[in-house]
Amino acid sequence: MKKLLTVLLLLCVVMTGIPVSAAEGETTPTVEIGTYISLGKYNGKSIIWRCVDIDENGTLMLADTIVDTLPYDARTNDNDRSKSHSRNYKRDSYGSNYWKDSNMRSWLNSTAVAGEVNWLCGNPPKSNSVKGNSYDDKAGFLNEFSKVEIAAMKTVTQRSLVSHPEYKQGIYEGDARSDLELNYDIENVARNFDSAYYENSTEKVFLLDVKQVNNIWKKHGSYYIATNDQGTKWPYWLRTPVSDCNHDMRYVQSNGTVGRESPDVSYIGVRPAFYLDADYYVTTGGDGTEANPYMGSAPDKIENDYTVAEPEDDPNQDWDIAVENSLKLNLGPYYSKDGKYAEPIIPVYTIQKTRSDTENMVIIICGEGYTKSQQQKFIGDAKRVWSGAMQYEPYRSYADRFNVYALCTASESSFENDGSTFFDVVVGSNNSSSISGNINGNAWKNHIFERCIGPEFIEKIHDAHIPNKTEPNTYYWNDDEQYPPYYYVHNYISQFALLVNTSRNFGDAYTNLKFGFHYFITPSDSYRASQTFAHELGHGLLGLGDEYMDSVTEQSDLTSLNVAYTHDPENVKWKQLLGFRKTYTCPSTYTQKAYNSSFECLMRDTNYSFCEVCRLQGYKKLSQLVEGKNLYVADPEVKEYTGQYSSLSDFKDTSYYGYNKFNSYRSGVLLSGSSKNRFGSSMAGKQIELRTIVQNLSDTTERSITMKLWISRADGSVATTTNGSKLEAAETFLVPVWSEKSNFWPKGALDYTGSNFNSGLLSCSMIYQIPSDVTLKDGDYVAFEVTDEKGNVLANDNTENQTYANVTIQYCLEDGSQIPNTNSAEIPAPVGTKFDGSMHPVPLYGYTFVRADGLDKMVTSRGLNVTYYYAKQAEEHIWSEWSVTAKPTASANGEKKRTCSVCGESETEIIEKFAKNCVADGNLVYGLYSGMNVNDFSNYFSSDYAAITVDAKKNIIGTGTKINALYPDGTSVEYNAVIFGDVDGDGLYDGQDAVIVETIVSGMLSYNNLNSAAYTAADANHDGTINESDVEILRNAGIYSITVSQTKN
Repeated sequence: MKKLLTVLLLLCVVMTGIPVSAAEGETTPTVEIGTYISLGKYNGKSIIWRCVDIDENGTLMLADTIVDTLPYDARTNDNDRSKSHSRNYKRDSYGSNYWKDSNMRSWLNSTAVAGEVNWLCGNPPKSNSVKGNSYDDKAGFLNEFSKVEIAAMKTVTQRSLVSHPEYKQGIYEGDARSDLELNYDIENVARNFDSAYYENSTEKVFLLDVKQVNNIWKKHGSYYIATNDQGTKWPYWLRTPVSDCNHDMRYVQSNGTVGRESPDVSYIGVRPAFYLDADYYVTTGGDGTEANPYMGSAPDKIENDYTVAEPEDDPNQDWDIAVENSLKLNLGPYYSKDGKYAEPIIPVYTIQKTRSDTENMVIIICGEGYTKSQQQKFIGDAKRVWSGAMQYEPYRSYADRFNVYALCTASESSFENDGSTFFDVVVGSNNSSSISGNINGNAWKNHIFERCIGPEFIEKIHDAHIPNKTEPNTYYWNDDEQYPPYYYVHNYISQFALLVNTSRNFGDAYTNLKFGFHYFITPSDSYRASQTFAHELGHGLLGLGDEYMDSVTEQSDLTSLNVAYTHDPENVKWKQLLGFRKTYTCPSTYTQKAYNSSFECLMRDTNYSFCEVCRLQGYKKLSQLVEGKNLYVADPEVKEYTGQYSSLSDFKDTSYYGYNKFNSYRSGVLLSGSSKNRFGSSMAGKQIELRTIVQNLSDTTERSITMKLWISRADGSVATTTNGSKLEAAETFLVPVWSEKSNFWPKGALDYTGSNFNSGLLSCSMIYQIPSDVTLKDGDYVAFEVTDEKGNVLANDNTENQTYANVTIQYCLEDGSQIPNTNSAEIPAPVGTKFDGSMHPVPLYGYTFVRADGLDKMVTSRGLNVTYYYAKQAEEHIWSEWSVTAKPTASANGEKKRTCSVCGESETEIIEKFAKNCVADGNLVYGLYSGMNVNDFSNYFSSDYAAITVDAKKNIIGTGTKINALYPDGTSVEYNAVIFGDVDGDGLYDGQDAVIVETIVSGMLSYNNLNSAAYTAADANHDGTINESDVEILRNAGIYSITVSQTKN
């Protein structure tokens, strides 16, 4: 987008007017393509320019030869804290390829005398920062140009391409969104120029870009190849970077190809260009030929002294989303020590919401390493990885029971630019990720979710609207005070996720609810981003462990949901599931000290879905968080029954060979799912087994399920024997109550101490003998269904291959316009079912639910569109201005009050006292430290209500320093600082103070000779008496053997 600043600079630099006629002796020439002019000097020699093009900016003039060989930009030296050198560490070693603050742009547009050029990036081209030809002590390129010659140069704004350290930080304009292709031949060098990331740049003198040099080649052939003043072909810099690199620049080689090189090299030439202001340019000699170029300038053009526009420190950091619905945090030094994120605004977007937050699981996804101008990308990334995770069971079965919010926690820099990011995430060499408490000294940054974001979200956005009474900026040594105030957050927010703006491959979950941790870190753009998100969500939300761990102890076996200590089939926790689908007992690693139930599981390898044990345990965990599910039925399977793998002893061989042998056998006897068509005429007289796993989710009600199977013909009829008997059977199973339910991660639990895996669990197996006197046909298959007590179908032979389509939910106002800060939700639902939501109004913060359209329709293969309509809520109160009912003082809080003009309701708020981290007694202020400077004093004594001023000598707070608090009504109150031991008021306690106290003890000085602050400070040990012990303390303090306590008794 075009910056207002650019426009203002243009207005400041150029004063437009009507061109005037040439004066006597002057001629107004026609400058055409091919015309030569002489303008300005460099190193005492006139510079010859040739008109090489006339485009939308005017008459383009190019130096006929290179003027010098200089580095494009120096390596980082004086400034790594701001501008382009702060955006990527590689620029420390090679220089920057960002045109707008480059040494080259700074020098070409400078009129300064030697040594006075303003280097825009703050890193001069010193001898120790470039590979030869340093020019930090040179005069600016325009130094030998007269003012009227400089006036002949237009100040133009044109496109300059940027590389990824810039565009990843949001420093770009327009809609272009690609890197410039790396083509070395002049014909194709600018092929996708118009779609490449760029930023507008304003200056008089510049280097050519690839598009301009390509046009010169088209119009002038080999003239685009430069020579030096001896006629030797020479390479020269372009201003176009290699955009997918953080430092390399492009340049035209002496053979005509376009190469790449680091900016700090010195062998490449400088061939400047500018646009001639033909409306004002007049000549005093020459005929415009190469042999006799025009001599001229613009003497009648009025403009200010020229200085080039500096780039902004933090350009293009505008939100690219609505910020209407936002959280506002107040983060103290534990979370933002440098203050960069002390008061962040965090826009909140609703990714998906199907019920009240009090009914559903609430998921909060925060972004890391997304700048303000990259928040649309963040929201799109969050939606994409969430949608991908919902394709996995058991998430998919609960897909409509999640409310998902994207919190736009904007960073100063994109993640890969090595700049400042909101959460200080670091990724180690072993691809482990964490929130660092060391990068910027933000010791409690990894507690920001439960202590800062969570409470504020629950108060403002969450439908529970619980007032935030926490004090996240207060530290307690006692764990019983430190952590419990935030436990409630986990009852209202089921999971925090941190999505990192990177294509790197990593993922880590941090779950320790007693200490507040309940978040995971995952990348946005890795090749398996959705799978990683689903895996880490398996840790955080489902409570599952990694299935590639080296070992498990007997104790940790009790608390692990999916990893076992033993491989004994008689004792392994999932013994009821052995042989069902691919459930086996498999070693996690070659050490065989930990065991999983399958080699094929998302918790082991993201190429797979969850195994049966993880699906079961995850389903149970989700059922504890939301109501509505009362029975879990695994997708049934049908196999030819041979007796193999029918007893626990068949599963003793837990080696990889044993698992492969079982898996091969299963594949050979499977008759359901994708193997349904394997059933054929040869099955007459054989046995088949229908099996599923059922978990009762109630701890009070016993359940029963009925399994029925039949041999179905291709036309849907039931096959019969020769005497007409149908080939069908049924069996009913009683499923016991889940008596251990209260021990299995109940909602609000802070940890898990273990429970009986088999409580409420039943392996349901039904074996059917197919009569031998039946004629089976091609197309016959085993059909089945599982029903509950009321005949509701829980599963059938199509369940395993059930197709799903997205239910798309739009959140709109009654006029059909989309509600700000919402996104269309996409929820997978089985084709042929109705979306369950008609009985559940969906509240949105600030809006009232009106109606829903589309809920009465069937989900088809093309999905279903649902629209929730809302009305904007009216303001509940119209408040008066605050009136102060009690002024605050140093030692006491004040109070203010306001009243609603609609209902008459009043509310009051405290106005904090001035003394924050110190103590006030009367007009004396204690609890400061020796040598405190004025700037730090505001952390101890401050007010948002009164104006605090300090009259300190040499900016040091000492005893007797006057502190004035000026109230808005013009009245004021004065206080005096006390530094115990500092009697002379210099802010330090030392031997000089000991001498003064000794004179008090001897009676030479009394209270009447000193002010009350100094007399109080003399009592160094706070015992109420000034005596020799105080003298001794200060003598020792003077030689730094003791410290004088500033705590008043």
